Amino acid sequence: MHDDRASTDRFLTNLQVDYRFWFLRDLRANLNLGYDRSTGSGFVREPANAAFAFSNKGLDRTYNQLKKNSLLEFYLNYVKKLGSSNIDVMGGYSWQHFYFDDYSGSTNAAKTAVINPGDNNTREYYLLSLFGRANVTVANNLLLTFTLRRDGTSRFSPDNRWGLFPAGAVAYKIVDNKSGTLNSLKLRASYGETGQQDVSNDYYAYLARYQSSTPTAQYQLGSNFYTTLRPNGYDANIKWEQTATYNAGIDYGLFNNRINGSLEYYIRKTTDLLNFIPVPAGTNLTNFIVTNVGDLENRGVEFTLNTVPVKTDKLNWEIGGNITLNKNKITKLTATEDPNYPGVYTGGISGGVGNTIQIHSVDYPASTFYVYEQVYDQTGTPIEGLYVDRNGDGQVTPDDRYRYNNPAPNVLVGFYTGLNIGKFDLSIGGRANIGNYMYNNVQSENAYYNRLYNSSGYLSNVEADVAAIDFTVPQYFSDYFIQNASFLRFDHLTLGYTFAKMNRIRGLRVYATMQNPVLVTQYKGLDPEVFGGIDNNVYPRSRTFVFGVNADF
Repeated sequence: MHDDRASTDRFLTNLQVDYRFWFLRDLRANLNLGYDRSTGSGFVREPANAAFAFSNKGLDRTYNQLKKNSLLEFYLNYVKKLGSSNIDVMGGYSWQHFYFDDYSGSTNAAKTAVINPGDNNTREYYLLSLFGRANVTVANNLLLTFTLRRDGTSRFSPDNRWGLFPAGAVAYKIVDNKSGTLNSLKLRASYGETGQQDVSNDYYAYLARYQSSTPTAQYQLGSNFYTTLRPNGYDANIKWEQTATYNAGIDYGLFNNRINGSLEYYIRKTTDLLNFIPVPAGTNLTNFIVTNVGDLENRGVEFTLNTVPVKTDKLNWEIGGNITLNKNKITKLTATEDPNYPGVYTGGISGGVGNTIQIHSVDYPASTFYVYEQVYDQTGTPIEGLYVDRNGDGQVTPDDRYRYNNPAPNVLVGFYTGLNIGKFDLSIGGRANIGNYMYNNVQSENAYYNRLYNSSGYLSNVEADVAAIDFTVPQYFSDYFIQNASFLRFDHLTLGYTFAKMNRIRGLRVYATMQNPVLVTQYKGLDPEVFGGIDNNVYPRSRTFVFGVNADF
């Protein structure tokens, strides 16, 4: 039994000013000011007769949160048409401030003892940007673009605070807006760099700081308990993660644009990857740290196709979709090449203490699963504790773990269709991932018999497949739990009807939408689409039904 009370409040405002100069009509100034403030607070009472709060004779917990985001953005924009050519030049400045304050504390229900005195977790950071862009169109056929950004963040030290990110693109229209079979054909190529600084909730990863001990980690001296301070780990040299993208493509339109789309090839190289990784003992003041760990490369091809197979006065049918083939691999992890370096262990799981199920290794995809190769009996049941001796030394040790699949799909597909028949309309959209794998942490943590009777003397739930797996004790590192998570998901299905004009009502449409109607997958867990590739009691996506009316007066 709980007594829960919560409240939220939000204030959001935005002011935008667009001014065109009287002495130069092609030049205008734009000012954008924004402020977003939200607060939340709550109270939870756990009564004294609740088993989980009995030792404290009840528990009262209060919490509150404050968030503030501020924005100032200003830019000048000059647009000039010169015959069949155009010039569009823009330059500006942006300032953003993000502020957060959280508090949570608790006492026993009688207010005679402080269980957790709480502490305000106040943090903030700033983002500053100087940016410019130039678009030039020559004779309506040749398009040139160049942009340059200089971004600064308070999350890094003054020596590494600023990043410079250029980008450029060129396109040439071979065929433009022609009738007949080939309506349009455009060749394009681009290069661009972007920066990433938002990797965790630690806004001061470069600073040496001290942290006060929690109530359960206080130092006892006699009958008194004292709060202590301990140093936190940090990386003074943390800096921007940078991604450079090379892209070349073709855009096309055929048969009066009844068929159109694009084909492109891209290479995306990320350097100085930001990640939360373990560090060797004794090298820092923590076991895990946010730092720059290496380089990652993505290569792929994307094909987009949109068609209108049927188009009449009473019937219109559109079909569209895209397919992407993508491959990623880590190209660098250390300052100097070390063929014996296994990589960076990552992917923490439930079960045991400090266990990880993934690894970042050079020449392998990021977050590749790192497991033992399971041995099975004649019926296909995994044999508990029996794994393949992959290095042939006569025993199974951690050196026999191998890199087995990864969470990233090799193929990504998106599709939609829209059908209008008279006054009825139907639309369907969905997507598919092929080649992605998931670590089923729900099974590995719950599908073993010893869990039935807990060491504390009470019964526990076990996973439904416990009999099929037939483990007595947990086998966290078995590749049995690395499961194919390829899926086909329909995101929405919408059916509508538009009525004829009625008196003052110019348009009236009623519709029904089903979101997440269909999921097809062989994955044994709740959802094959979990970020990071580790399924540990995620909240499943719901199926939602929406009924609505759109009226135009």
